[in-house]
Amino acid sequence: MAASYLRLHQSGSKRWSRRSPDTLRILLMIYTHLEGDKPIQLDFVDKANEIEVSVEQLRAEVDWFIEQEFLALDGNVDGVARVWVNPSVAFFPGTDPRVAAARHRFPYFQPAKGGMSAEEPVVIHPYEPELWEGVYNVQRELFENPRVFSFCPGHAR
Repeated sequence: MAASYLRLHQSGSKRWSRRSPDTLRILLMIYTHLEGDKPIQLDFVDKANEIEVSVEQLRAEVDWFIEQEFLALDGNVDGVARVWVNPSVAFFPGTDPRVAAARHRFPYFQPAKGGMSAEEPVVIHPYEPELWEGVYNVQRELFENPRVFSFCPGHAR
């Protein structure tokens, strides 16, 4: 939710509408392809067709995700990008978020208390190994043995 809240807040709006960016839907499409602690191969043409957005819109959203550090780009050749997902956004069951966070010095995102009604709807904590260690320890069960929901096709294996 932090990505959607931040995107909406930056657009100057306080509520979703038809003209709101497809931030959450695009991010869901990206992270359902997680496999362990690996980057995702993102083919812009195929994915844009799959989720029925223009290639330009998909590229703009991915660029925004990278700029905000929800994703990290690891190359883009012939319309196929390799992207890493910030583990505060999504992670593959059984992976250690501390490793991915350290690899790209990802910040930790969380929705603020009050969500979109808060003055700043997203709290962004800069990368600190101690913070990620604390996140891991507090949510150890979630990271080591998360519940998998059947409606998440990328993880319902």
